[in-house]
Amino acid sequence: MSRIALPFLTLPDELVNFSGWMIGPPGEPLSPASDILENWDYEQDIQVNVHIDLDFNEAANLLGIDAADLNLAVVLSAGTGTGSLPRRVDRLATAIIDIEEQAATLEAIIPGCTLSGQLQLSLRIVLEAPVDSGSPLSPKLRGARLWQYHKNILIEDGGDSRFPIELASFSESFKARPEQYAPWLVDWSPTTLDADFSGNVRLYVNSDIECVCTRFVEGDALTLQAMVADVMTQLIETALDAENEAELDRYEEGSIGYQARAWMEMSFPGQNLEKIRQMRNFAPGQFKALILATADFREGN
Repeated sequence: MSRIALPFLTLPDELVNFSGWMIGPPGEPLSPASDILENWDYEQDIQVNVHIDLDFNEAANLLGIDAADLNLAVVLSAGTGTGSLPRRVDRLATAIIDIEEQAATLEAIIPGCTLSGQLQLSLRIVLEAPVDSGSPLSPKLRGARLWQYHKNILIEDGGDSRFPIELASFSESFKARPEQYAPWLVDWSPTTLDADFSGNVRLYVNSDIECVCTRFVEGDALTLQAMVADVMTQLIETALDAENEAELDRYEEGSIGYQARAWMEMSFPGQNLEKIRQMRNFAPGQFKALILATADFREGN
């Protein structure tokens, strides 16, 4: 026998007074959320604030439940990822409203390192109590969704080919180790190609080397090109060890494997996996030069 989802009463949009999504850096004045989150990087956390209120007596009447018994939960959640379905969804905050407290303000801070592609905000009102009460069409189960509102915010044009970059003192981080003299270091694991790219690939720039640090901070094009090319080369070379094209195609948009494949197609257009492998093995200079050329993201190139 198949299970049939029976209908139940919900709350109309006009009954819910929602003040809108407020967003911004933690500790700073928040602004109404737009469709694109600009001037942000993965080191920057995001604070979200929402306020909601409703005519509780009318809500109880519409749901067929005594207002004195009714409890509703307001739930704020956030999803992230580059596709239409979020790669992760987190419940950020929950508040209870009832006949005594008919309004709620919810606020949360979203760690920047967890975000990629887009921020998908969701606000829901669900039944908290009572259960199995009211009329035959009243909601009967805790968590029954009675009202919802969504907001999708594009992050940095989708977050493509983006990754966190951080200045760090290598003499402190890698004390008495050879790495302390490197101008930069790419931190990632080649065993997790299915992991989120933006949250698992990080470029550290050695703040102890003054000339490199200065060029990086000033946005020197050739310095940035060399850094990005290093990241691209490491990911592409790992992706080339895949058994076949199908293995690379299985990685979801926004993952390390997907980004490696995208960079491979940019650097070696029209070439299959085996031809790119042959170039790496028999013409390594040309192989790395093509990646280095692709890493030139200067305007007009």
